[in-house]
Amino acid sequence: MILVNGRYTVRLSMEATPVLDGYPVWFRAEDAWEQDFFCARLIEVDCANGDKYRFALTDHLLSGGEECAVLEDDILTVILFDSIVQIDLNNRIIINRVECENIGGLQGIRRCGKRYILKGECSIFGYDNSLKRMWVFDGRDIFTRANGEECFWTDNGSIHCRDWAGWHYVLDMDGNLIGEVCEKHL
Repeated sequence: MILVNGRYTVRLSMEATPVLDGYPVWFRAEDAWEQDFFCARLIEVDCANGDKYRFALTDHLLSGGEECAVLEDDILTVILFDSIVQIDLNNRIIINRVECENIGGLQGIRRCGKRYILKGECSIFGYDNSLKRMWVFDGRDIFTRANGEECFWTDNGSIHCRDWAGWHYVLDMDGNLIGEVCEKHL
């Protein structure tokens, strides 16, 4: 995944048990030790002033999705398996980290207005700017489809998600269910 704004170009990748030479570990999930199996979100930052640096965030498991981070001004917000980490790229420090209690791990993050919308395997979450959870929505099953259909998107101020059982849910930006339909063509 590559994110770009006027100040930074940020490249994010995910690897299982990588060699971390040249990647200082800025965050390590509890009990995610280098000698055991772990995953790392590898992050390379190119600054507009010519500076370059890189670092790693490690956890037990990670999703490899293309929507694993959001870049806003100097702040990079990254999802791990069950944590959300905010990094001040200018000062090169973690400024906020919260745990997101979910089953199956976090799989995507999007910025929608003044909030973050996160997709987990079994839940959709709404968080505010300070990473305080505002709401959670659970479907009848996991948010994926066997036929590869898109399972999570936003459109015209609505959040759409589809689950394995064939249900398509439409939520407003406050996490309220405003429509659902069973799509039997799985």
